[in-house]
This record gives sequence, C-alpha cells and structure tokens, in this order.
Amino acid sequence: MKIFKFCKKFIFKYKCIFSLNILLNIITAVIGMSIPLLMGEIINNLTYKKSSQDLIYYCILYAVISIINVLSGFLSSYIFIKLQTKSGYALNKYVINHLQDVSMSHFANIDTAYLNQRINNDSNSIIMFCIEVIVNILVNSITLIFAAFLLIRINHNIAIVMFILLILYIIIYSAFKKPLFQKSFELKEAQGSFFSKLNEQLFNIKFIKIHSVKEVFTKRLDLAFTGMIKRIVSSQKLAYLYTSFDSIIGLVAQLSIFLIGGFAIINGHMTIGYYVIMTNYFSMMMNSSRYFFNLGKTYQDNFVSYKRIVEILSIPQQEYGKYEIENIESIKVENLTFAYSEKSIFENYNLELEKGKMYSLTGHNGAGKSTLISLILGLYINDYEGKISYNDIDIKEINIYKAREKNIGVTEQEPILIPDTLINNIILDKNYDTKLITKYINILGLNEYIASLEKGLETVINEKSSNISGGEKQKISILRQFVKNPELMIFDEPSSALDAESKEKLINYLDDIKKDKIIIIITHDNSMQDICDVEINLNEI
Repeated sequence: MKIFKFCKKFIFKYKCIFSLNILLNIITAVIGMSIPLLMGEIINNLTYKKSSQDLIYYCILYAVISIINVLSGFLSSYIFIKLQTKSGYALNKYVINHLQDVSMSHFANIDTAYLNQRINNDSNSIIMFCIEVIVNILVNSITLIFAAFLLIRINHNIAIVMFILLILYIIIYSAFKKPLFQKSFELKEAQGSFFSKLNEQLFNIKFIKIHSVKEVFTKRLDLAFTGMIKRIVSSQKLAYLYTSFDSIIGLVAQLSIFLIGGFAIINGHMTIGYYVIMTNYFSMMMNSSRYFFNLGKTYQDNFVSYKRIVEILSIPQQEYGKYEIENIESIKVENLTFAYSEKSIFENYNLELEKGKMYSLTGHNGAGKSTLISLILGLYINDYEGKISYNDIDIKEINIYKAREKNIGVTEQEPILIPDTLINNIILDKNYDTKLITKYINILGLNEYIASLEKGLETVINEKSSNISGGEKQKISILRQFVKNPELMIFDEPSSALDAESKEKLINYLDDIKKDKIIIIITHDNSMQDICDVEINLNEI
C-alpha cells in the first residue's frame, strides 16, 4: 500500500528497534495463544480426571506463562513508543526541511500554526499506523491460522461459520470505503482550522488587550469550533453505522458458538474443557477478523493524513544551481518583472550594484523595497521574469543557499532572535573569534548592556524576546552580521531603534568597510542616506 511504501524509509531507519518490536509482539501473541489450551486442560482435569498433581502442574505452568506474557508485553510497549517517536520525528523533520526549500511565494497566505499542527499530527498518525499495522497484521494472521487449524480439528462447523462471516466483513468494508475517507478528510481539515484559531488566541494576546477585541477573537474561535463539531458528529454517525455491522456479525458469531458447542456437549461429542478451548479460540478468530474489518476504517482515516502529507511534499522546491561563488563583485537585475498576490511590483526593472559602494534603498510603503531584497536573495527564484545575476552568473545557476550562508548578510527591520543564549544568537552555531566579537560589541556600544547581565553573553533570550529591548535587539542583529563579515551586507532600517551615539558608530564603521563590500540600506533616515553613494528610489520606477 502507498502509506507503507512512503513510511518505510523512516521506520526502517531504526531497523534494530523495529525488528525487536516485531519479535516481542510475536512472542507475546504465541504465549497468549497457549493460555486457552492450558485453561481447557485445567477444566478437563477438574471435571473428569480430577488429579491434584496435574492441577498443580498446570497452575504453575499457567502462572509462569502469564508472567512471561506480562513482561513481554511491557517490553514491546516500551520499544513501540521509542520506535514511533523516533520515526515520527524523522518524517516531521523531512516535511519541514522540504518546506524550508519552497519558494517564499507559497507562504503568502499560509496559516503557519495550522500547517505546523497538520504536519505534526499527520506525520505521527501515519507512522504509528504503519508500525501497528505491520505488527498487528502479522500477529493477527498467525492467530487466525493457528485458531482456525484448532477449530477445524475440534469442530469444522465453526470454521464454516467463520469463513462466511469473513466474506460479510469484506462486502461491508467495500461499501463504506469511500464515505469513510471523505468524512475523515473533512474532519481533519476542520480540526486543523480549529487548532489554528485556538493558537491565535494566545499568539495575538497583546493585540487583543490593546484593542479590546477579546469578543472578536472568541467569536472566530466559536465559529471554528462549530464547524469542527459538525464534522465530528457527521463522521461519528458514519463510524457508528460501520461498527454496528461489526456488532451484528459479532452477535451472530457468539450465537453460533453457543448453539454448535452447546449441542456438541449435550450429545456427548465434546468435553467442557474443549468447549472452553473452542470458545476462546473462536473469540480470538473473531477479534482477529474484527481487526481486519476495522483496519479498513483505520486505513481510510490514515490515508487522509498520508494524502495531506503528500500534498505538502508535492509543492515544488526551489532548485539551487551547482555553482558556488567565492566572492561578490557585482549584482545585476535585468528586465525584472514580478507580481505579488496578483499585484504588479516590478515591470522590466533594471539595477546594477558594484563592490565598494553603499546604496540607500528608498520608497513609500508598498513600493517593493523588501520584495526587491527578497528577489536578490533568491527567495522567489522561480517566480519572476527577467534575470538576476551575481558576477554576471545567473542566480539560477548559483547555489544561492550556500551564498546566503557564506557571502550574504541581512539585518531585518524586526530582528528575529531565537530562544537561546545571546552568543548563540550572534554566531548561529558557527565558529567564532572572541576578540572579534568584543571589537564589534564595542563598536555598537553593547559592552555596558552585556556587562550588566548576570550571565553576559550566556544570557538566555526568552521565546518572544521580551527580556531584551528593541534597541539592544537591533544591535544584536547588526552584530550578528558583522561577525559573519559577508561581502553583500543588507540592512533594513538599521537605525530605527538605535540611540544617536550608536547610530553614529554604525555610520562610521559602515563607511570604513564599504570598499570591500556591497552595502544596501533600506532607510528613511537622512543621516543614513547621506553616507550612501547611490540612492535607489523605487518611487521613480
């Protein structure tokens, strides 16, 4: 099946754990199948043979087997959780890594909270399904074969009844297959929408308080909840109807065992002990058959999750070129045409940037300043017409990911700091020179701030960076770029949260290093514009 083919590389990544999981489950199943035989022998001994020695022997054997069964079950549960967690994470990471290489245009109208919940739930759902199904199909198949063999030997009429019921199971599943898939798909989408609205209640808590819009956001949550409830009820109705047939078949099976077994005992063709054995193995066969019957619904539920994961993975990734640039001497934008959300931003736009110059990028809000930077960075590499080149090499032929890693630095207008130490936010897991960092700390006037912190550069930034001011946050972001020391330096409103002294130090340092750089500054600050060699005014295009 498609789900197993897809998941096997994530599960088989942990072959040893997977194999041990199967072995323990088989041991547990085999031990479980031996217990009814012992119970039957104990009853026959009590009813007919009445041997105290045999009774003690069977009781000891029963106790030993039961203890082994409990231990085996405990170990298999432990191994399963470990396997499921590791495999689920591997699939989660695979999907997220795929999205990290998708064009930024895809994320224009995406609710990331919904997407994250969807990826996590669907990944873990199909991984758990595959692991359980591989084990359970094997165990239940062994149980069916073993139980059927014994029942045929005890009473072939029971085996005939079982065969008829299996055919009924197949017919019922075929009738419910498509409706089950559709209802499951609708439910998962509704759940994703609800959890997205649930997440926004806390994510936007500051906005809600400032604007006193608690009722507005609560209403949005209520609407999502109402939609989810409708899907839950609709899905549950169909699921109940489906399982009702299973209950009816189970009733027929139970009546069959009562009648066939009862008449056999009355007519002296069967002992009570063998009746108990037959009842237990028939129950095992029914449970195994019921598993395969319900597997149809479970498969449809998880096929929805599989389709949703595949849908994400079918989003085209950006294809990076193979050429790795050593340095950046120039950047050219030729006949660039780009539209964003059906709004035209650039049409046959041209621009040339050269090393040794500092450029101010100006224009009113919506003029395309951030979009131009994103295009130069290769974030929309397959979404524009025209040509963008580095050193006269088309950006599509360059491994722009490596270039962004080594040759390009960006300081955002709203800097992003990860929940980690200050030093890790600066170096981003790269090697660093302590003396160099100290130099840049002094240039940006961060020395007093860092000295005031109890743990200095080892101070941990919290999740929303609320334990650091806007100005210090911006300085850390600039410091991050200085430490990287790239050839293309991009600053988006770098002075917006800086004090006068820090801004002057930044201006002087940029002026000192520009001879070896291409520096682009998005700014409305006249003092920052004054140090630039060229103004790129997007209001004039």
